[in-house]
Amino acid sequence: MRKQVILLFTVIAMFGMTGCWSRVELNDVAIVTATALDLADRNKIQVSIQVLRINMNNASGGNATVLFSEEGESILDAYRIIQKKIPRHLNFAHNRVIIVGDKLARSGMSDVIEFFSRYRDARGNSYLLATKGKAADLLKIGPSFEKFTAEEIREEQKAKVIDNVSLREFAYRLLEGGIEPIASQIQSVPSSDKALTSSNNDKKKQNNEWSLALVGVGVFRKDHLIGWMNAEEAECLLWFRNKVKGSVITTMLTGDKRESGKLSVQIMKSKTTIKPKLQEEKVSFDVRVEMIGDLYENTTKLSTNSLKNLETIQLAVEAEIQSRIKSTVKKLQLKYKSDIVGFGRMLHREHKKEWNERFEKRWEQEFPHVKVNVTAHFKIIGTGRINDSLTWEERDFKK
Repeated sequence: MRKQVILLFTVIAMFGMTGCWSRVELNDVAIVTATALDLADRNKIQVSIQVLRINMNNASGGNATVLFSEEGESILDAYRIIQKKIPRHLNFAHNRVIIVGDKLARSGMSDVIEFFSRYRDARGNSYLLATKGKAADLLKIGPSFEKFTAEEIREEQKAKVIDNVSLREFAYRLLEGGIEPIASQIQSVPSSDKALTSSNNDKKKQNNEWSLALVGVGVFRKDHLIGWMNAEEAECLLWFRNKVKGSVITTMLTGDKRESGKLSVQIMKSKTTIKPKLQEEKVSFDVRVEMIGDLYENTTKLSTNSLKNLETIQLAVEAEIQSRIKSTVKKLQLKYKSDIVGFGRMLHREHKKEWNERFEKRWEQEFPHVKVNVTAHFKIIGTGRINDSLTWEERDFKK
């Protein structure tokens, strides 16, 4: 018994004396918050990283981050060149976003996915984005609301106003048949004037001239970027994936003077079902979209007290939903010939044998010709605090 007690205390003492051999102290770490990748001259890779300042007291102009950029024969080569110039160990565990310039994205994303999939510090849930022009230029733009650029981009992605994918999901789409990858498109856009709180007004003004915004998605075939979808089309992709979050639909109602005007509804819930059909040698898909939402703007003269008027409004919104989905699918089929929705994956799940025998190896050629039938159902569940439209006739106003 005495020997057992001695052994137990010895083991406890050994655990107390040991530590993590690979541990790096915070004072020795440089935390990477964002990475930008571009194709440079002579087929080199330009790697730009945004590093968080640990000591904000000495930060120049109140900037929370500092930017480093180098070119190399590969991503790892450029990364090592940067590391040699920084006295701290670069840590990618908190890297929130990876932005790829269109020149590199069009040449192929395999090297990007390869590096971040193998590098042990990289996170698979980092958001992957593409941009027209150089990705490095976007990391030079100061944030408008958050403390640093990467956090602002991450919050926009979490809002799900534009369809997005993580590094892990992009790689998953590359490996799985019947679906092609996408990446959120981020661009610099002119921003409105903001209050100047810093004493360094000239620098503050320069930072406030431009802001970052998600404006659409990049469409890929395999690992190559082939084109772009605008914000409205990118929102349709969220409908397909049942990831609607605060979507707004605006449509024009035409008819007589009383019915003409704009209608805006906010979607509260949405459900999309896609059913593949096989008839002899032909494949088709039935897309059914069901949405409920609130009517927030009504510039027609239709009173929502009338069930007939509510039906008229609902039919107009349904027509708009159908039009958007059909237009998006048509663009994917005829212009890009890229199945980023994943119709092929759904066909595979429903008809595995036929997919393996007939469609798997020739889905790229088959997809542009499949028929997609769309039906939409929308129901108004709220009309705000008023029922009658406040758009009066001029004669009514004079009374």
